[in-house]
Amino acid sequence: MVRKGQDEIRTLKNMAEQPAAQTAFAIELLRPKQGRDVLMAALTVLTRRPADDARPALIGLFNHFAERGPARDPGCFMRRAVLDAWRPVALPADRATLLQAVNTYEYLPPDFHEDAILLRAAALVVLAELDEEMARYHGVRLLMDDHTDPMSGEPALTAAKVLASLDETVVLYSYAMRRRGVLPEVVSECLRSLTNLPDELLPDLLDLHQTSEDAIVLVGLFDLLLNHRSGPHGRDFLTGYLTNGANLDAYRYLVITLIAQGDDHFVNAVLDVARTMRNPEKVDALADALAIRSGDPVVGDVLAQLTDRLRSLPGRTSF
Repeated sequence: MVRKGQDEIRTLKNMAEQPAAQTAFAIELLRPKQGRDVLMAALTVLTRRPADDARPALIGLFNHFAERGPARDPGCFMRRAVLDAWRPVALPADRATLLQAVNTYEYLPPDFHEDAILLRAAALVVLAELDEEMARYHGVRLLMDDHTDPMSGEPALTAAKVLASLDETVVLYSYAMRRRGVLPEVVSECLRSLTNLPDELLPDLLDLHQTSEDAIVLVGLFDLLLNHRSGPHGRDFLTGYLTNGANLDAYRYLVITLIAQGDDHFVNAVLDVARTMRNPEKVDALADALAIRSGDPVVGDVLAQLTDRLRSLPGRTSF
């Protein structure tokens, strides 16, 4: 039995080599009575190939779902998909609807968990392209959103990215310096976005986060120190982590980044550590990093040593 809507989806796919016709048909399909599969297929086409003519239909579809959000669009997946297609063709006249979306909170049974996280995040991104001032205010609010998801970090994570794009350094610094009530993903994003921070403020950030056991936070700290406008900073910390780093994921990221960036000081530091490292997991990470520059004779020689040593070491153990 053919599922309802499969004919429309098949027709849409068969138009792949007729972009104009495919776009026009996708717009025709943006009717609330269509099934979700059909709507998602049409929205995918319009996200990939934005069309100004689609804007009225997109707004109408969005308003249809928003009118009875929890009943018509639990989890906001359809509205999020509409926003993705709407974003490239949005106009300042759409501001009111976007403000409503960025302020949407919906609580679904049976546990009445707040479930409009992705909608608020997506709406903020579109709003920032139309009204930077309002996006700043709502970005700060969502950065501190009490309903931020602890697993994904949304919508605070998107808020941090939007605020960074708007050069709201003070707010990001404030979040990065908080000791409680923060999420690793968001802290990391704030840290990597502070590359224009005054030099005098870097030591406090380093002191606060250098002992973190969370790889995500450490990666953000590495990015800040290495990519700061007057950097790299924290050389002693970074070179020390090459020997004493206790988080394998962070360690692997650091050695690969240092080799890829090619700073002579750090490349030599990695080579020095690689010549004597005995920890199997770190030897493996170092070998992967040095493979990036295997054409360099010195690096190639150390890489060969690591490969031989890895074969001779006992089975991998955690460190």
